[in-house]
Amino acid sequence: MIQYGDMPEPAAGPGDVIVRVRASALNRLDLYTRAGLRGTKVAPEEMPRILGGDCAGEIAELGPEVSGLSVGQHVVVNPLCGSNPPQMLGTNRQGSNAEYVAVPAENVVPIPDSLSFEDAAALPTIYLPTWGIVVREGRLQANETAIVLSSSSGVGTAAIQLIKGVVGATCIAATSTGEKVRKSKELGADYGINYKMEDLGQRIRELTGGRGVDLVVDSTGAAFFEDAYAALARGGRYGICGVTAGYQAQIHLGQLFSKELRIFGTFMGSTDELRRIVDAAGKGQIGTAIQASVPLAATADAHEEMEKSEHFGKFIIVVP
Repeated sequence: MIQYGDMPEPAAGPGDVIVRVRASALNRLDLYTRAGLRGTKVAPEEMPRILGGDCAGEIAELGPEVSGLSVGQHVVVNPLCGSNPPQMLGTNRQGSNAEYVAVPAENVVPIPDSLSFEDAAALPTIYLPTWGIVVREGRLQANETAIVLSSSSGVGTAAIQLIKGVVGATCIAATSTGEKVRKSKELGADYGINYKMEDLGQRIRELTGGRGVDLVVDSTGAAFFEDAYAALARGGRYGICGVTAGYQAQIHLGQLFSKELRIFGTFMGSTDELRRIVDAAGKGQIGTAIQASVPLAATADAHEEMEKSEHFGKFIIVVP
């Protein structure tokens, strides 16, 4: 159950900063954490948990041992904190659906004046794993073709924009309705597939002249894996960063070696990569697709809307 009320303000420990949150983005992980699913269950002694990972705002306080930053600076936060073990804001530690949040100083990235708090807050959790798939691991080239599965999701909308705005490759968007296909094309996709009305594998082959795609960007998991995997071109890469549609799928090992394919996963990314993402957003190469912005007091309503899976893009929590 989501409750709206007062909590003690966080304290800045050594190496931390306090961020005055101006916008916080809702992610599927917030729904899982609330429900205690997929390894996100919060121990009773750690309740109540403030949800929210992605956020942007102003630095309100510098903790001991912090340098290179200043109070009042506008920043966005990489929500994956530390490394031993890493902790996600809103899941493993108190999150950003609040007026203030304490984060490691090494996790904040200054944002330019051209980037609003709402747009900045929508970047990290969708663009960091997508950057890993498209740029770092997938190494997509401008003369190649990529398909984005569930192109209406946060990761999907980010992937379309990275593929087109940063790489300049050909992009196929796969989604569940004709309206979402239309919006995916408006966002930059060259082609769209309505997988509820069309055969995914067959349409991929038709759109690529039988060659197949060079890269699959998948945040869904099992539901589309086999068809998309079979539609990879020789030397193709399959990147996955989510399992919203199932954990387990069959792999054709003969195709894996005979077509010299590569399968890999990404989970978030580095703060250096977030700097590159912020730079691309500041230059207008990528942006954010926002379904709706709601006040902090209406966070529960945004959760209900996201659970319907009818949205296109992100829900943003605005903190006055």
